Amino acid sequence: MYARCALIASLFLAVFGPASEAQAAAARGSVLACRDQADIKRAFRPASDKAAKDDPAFFRGRLQSGHCVQLMRDQKVDVDQRDGSLWCVRPSGALDCFWTLDRAIDLYPAPPPRPGEQPPRKKG
Repeated sequence: MYARCALIASLFLAVFGPASEAQAAAARGSVLACRDQADIKRAFRPASDKAAKDDPAFFRGRLQSGHCVQLMRDQKVDVDQRDGSLWCVRPSGALDCFWTLDRAIDLYPAPPPRPGEQPPRKKG
């Protein structure tokens, strides 16, 4: 009996115990994130690129199909992977990871204001 309880406890700790490598963060503003790295590279290429003229229609389709998502300002995300300036983030509660630019993610967002407390004013 004791061995069974120990086995169940060790399995529970193995599944839920170790901290995830994901890091809590938040989107700095409204930004596009896509499941495929190639899509996000295409989204952030220079507008002067001649092939960029078809991008708005392409990304509307990607958003509608769920291959890309629009992250909103201060939306909580977990950083799952990093590949240079591209980070794969998972919106809180979501199962899928979406690639976006590293500078679109704030790793250390300010805590939410307490009830009755005024949020700090943004400089600028």
